[in-house]
Amino acid sequence: MITFTRRVSILFIIFGCSLLATAAALAQGVRGRVTDATTGIALPGVTVIAVGGTSGTTTDANGDYTLSLGTGSYTLRASFVGFEPVTNPAQVSTGEPVTVNFSLKEQLATLSEVVVVGSRSTQARTSTETVAPVDVIQSRDLVATGQVEPTQQLNFVAPSFNSSRQTIADGTDHIDPASIRGLGPDQVLVLLNGKRQHNTALINVNGTVGRGSVGTDLNAIPSAAIERIEVLRDGASSQYGSDAIAGVINLRLKERPGTSVNAQIGQQYAGDGGVAQIGLNQGFKLKGNGFLSLTAEFRHRGATNRAGDYTGPVYVNWNAGRNTVNGVPETDAAYVARRQGLYDQDQTLIQQNGFDRSRNIQAGNSRVENAGFFLNARVPLGAKASFYATGGLNYRRGLATGLFRYPYQTTQVIPELFPNGFLPNIQSTINDQSMLVGVNGESNGWRWDVSNVYGGNAFRFDVTNSNNASLQYLGTTNNPTEFYAGTLSFYQNTSDASAAKDFGTQLGLKTFNVAVGLNYRNDRYGIRPGEAASYLNFSPQSGKVGGAQVFPGYQPSNAVMATRNVYGAYVDIESDITDRLLVNTAGRYEYYNDFGGNVAGKLAARYKFGEAFSLRGTISNGFRAPSLHQRYFSAVSTVFVSTGQGLEPRQTGTYRNDSPIAQAFGVPPLTAEQSTNYSLGITSRPLANISITVDAYQIDIRNRIIYSNQFNRGTSGAGLIVANILNGAGQQDVNAAQFFANAVNTRTQGIDVVIATSPRLATGTLDVTLAANVNRTQVRGEIRRPANLPADAQLGNSLFNRQDSARLTLAQPKNKISLTGNYRLRKIGAVLRFTHFGEVVSFDPINPVLDETFSPRLVTDFSVSYRFMPAVTLTLGANNLFDVYPDKLQKAQYATPERFGSAVADNTSFGRFVYSRSATQFGANGGYYFLNVSANF
Repeated sequence: MITFTRRVSILFIIFGCSLLATAAALAQGVRGRVTDATTGIALPGVTVIAVGGTSGTTTDANGDYTLSLGTGSYTLRASFVGFEPVTNPAQVSTGEPVTVNFSLKEQLATLSEVVVVGSRSTQARTSTETVAPVDVIQSRDLVATGQVEPTQQLNFVAPSFNSSRQTIADGTDHIDPASIRGLGPDQVLVLLNGKRQHNTALINVNGTVGRGSVGTDLNAIPSAAIERIEVLRDGASSQYGSDAIAGVINLRLKERPGTSVNAQIGQQYAGDGGVAQIGLNQGFKLKGNGFLSLTAEFRHRGATNRAGDYTGPVYVNWNAGRNTVNGVPETDAAYVARRQGLYDQDQTLIQQNGFDRSRNIQAGNSRVENAGFFLNARVPLGAKASFYATGGLNYRRGLATGLFRYPYQTTQVIPELFPNGFLPNIQSTINDQSMLVGVNGESNGWRWDVSNVYGGNAFRFDVTNSNNASLQYLGTTNNPTEFYAGTLSFYQNTSDASAAKDFGTQLGLKTFNVAVGLNYRNDRYGIRPGEAASYLNFSPQSGKVGGAQVFPGYQPSNAVMATRNVYGAYVDIESDITDRLLVNTAGRYEYYNDFGGNVAGKLAARYKFGEAFSLRGTISNGFRAPSLHQRYFSAVSTVFVSTGQGLEPRQTGTYRNDSPIAQAFGVPPLTAEQSTNYSLGITSRPLANISITVDAYQIDIRNRIIYSNQFNRGTSGAGLIVANILNGAGQQDVNAAQFFANAVNTRTQGIDVVIATSPRLATGTLDVTLAANVNRTQVRGEIRRPANLPADAQLGNSLFNRQDSARLTLAQPKNKISLTGNYRLRKIGAVLRFTHFGEVVSFDPINPVLDETFSPRLVTDFSVSYRFMPAVTLTLGANNLFDVYPDKLQKAQYATPERFGSAVADNTSFGRFVYSRSATQFGANGGYYFLNVSANF
């Protein structure tokens, strides 16, 4: 009676918490704590079940659990992602609850972790047991890179993944292009918790890696929300749909209860590029196996600048061409003397005005402020069904610059506003949101899932510290220096219904999983024009350039709101035909209402010769539909074109593929890219603590979509045809035209190697991973040209010139090799990583003399950590420890008084660019040191 009274008292005092207190005091049950075997730290979110039964629970924030069971003997199993599962016996009888504690050891690197992406079977398989190669990267591995953005974290832990920040590339300064196996950003599909994630609104139209493509903004997802990332390195269009030619990246969000905090401050060795980041994740355990996980994260990334000192003309343009009088060019002596005189005038004015030549552009990272919030939840709906939801909001504000406008550029500068020229800014405002809701469960052996995900991205452009030169007549009165230049948007709604069942028992097989599904997707792409002053030329007769300098606004003629519907159906079969032979086959049909249907298929198998060796291979075909961006984007912008003597500004129009101008050029309608993928690999576990995977691949892509080079006006040949077409369309102010077109075929070949070991040392734990990717891409066959234009290489009228070819085939590292050691000894840890980035190459559009080759580089990262409280760890580290930079640009023989009469070769734009913008290995910011604090409660 006393015990009963005490229980009643507790019930009235603490209300809702009474259920937990009662469960802990029941006579028939088990309780205990789960800890990390190496550190002794309590592990929240660990699953504890009674094997063979239906009872289960998860540990709370303190690593404690309580499990109600009837009287009898049980085998309890504790499992947690990244740790080896453990089973313990438990004998439950009347009396006090039984205490069973668990101590979990970390698994062998990532190769022993169960893979989700790439298979719809419930059979648990590690990455050495799958039919296709998969990298599994835990959140602790991402944090250990010392990076704070998901793209950069992946860049240093996934060998086939590549992402480098771009500079002076308009919107691409704010969203990093990312790729797998050297292919395009739009040839990899991104999933969030297994569901398609939307693309960005931005299409990359500058001279960067991924030019002409549309990617997915991984940095819109807080790194603090990510539990792990799975990278499927194989064609998967038949399983997941369009865009999965190179592979799939699946981000799994956190589910475990408890509080985790990660904060970092740091900066570049050079003293700029300061970083401040704080991420907070709070997980709550709901009834049954339900959970609610909330994440908030803020990131600040300061700008960096690695520009050189400018040596070119400022007030007087002495870099002028040779004069001609009555058809007779001036003599060499007169030419040199004239240029010398102009040069002397310029130097006098520079000195008089105190013009600073040092680093007057910003060649480096843009400044970015990023704030994000995400939720991830599951709520049981009875014994065999659950409701789940994932959603997030992300806000980013960026500031980047263009090229300096100098006073001598009188068509671009209003001297009353900017007597000494100006450095224009592009200010971006990016809003990203998504919401996934779904219900899944099991009925009569069928596992079913119905979901809908809506997401989108809006990219607003504002131009500051600039002018519209055609408004010079306004003087300094009411003459704008800030402009709203327009907004891009892309929204996507995807509905899925799927069902799967394993018929292995009925067929006398270990497994025979059949999965079927239906998909519906609606895409919506829009361009909203900017204010009139951002794009209009208010005085065409003046010869001044209209629109905001650095980024002319989108015009009403560019405005669009385009939609399309996509319908899909797939079947996916996976079977352990024998204990040694695993086979997977899949087929998918998708219909696009704007260009038609497509079929993709896949056949994959793995044969296990023994515990130490397996052989696996796949063959598949895939496709990538042209994005709405590629079909409907249009704009008129100022493009700086390399002429061999510097950068020349040209007003360039991008015209829709279905426009009358494109049709007049003879550009065919866009169609889907088609691919054929082959892979063959081995997996091996020669010893219990060593795993090896080696996978070779070949990817053939036909009708690859590219963004053309400029088709320039001229007075003869193709140039005259271009001029006539543009003039006939009322585009007299436009110097050149560009299009999207299916123009080339490519073949990509390569090999991936991952070797991991975790030797158990008497004094601590050591994880060692060697990961490598070697690849080569070649353009094959003839390059398709617009039907109505003759070849005219002298005017640069090629759809896909040598610079474009190099950007596609040589601008990303030919190989990337990473060796990582992670050592832990009680409270102390250390991470040492060596990353070798292979050679990259850039070509000039016309002149081979200006081609550049950048040699391989080795980058070293090192950090040490100390756990000074049971739940708090402090890490001090340096990325690029030895301050390594890429090769400098070598073709820098630009005009000087001593060379006025000589040929000029210049990739540096009169010394402004020290490092390449078009081919990047790992960026050009140098070393970075940081202090990180992480806590788990």
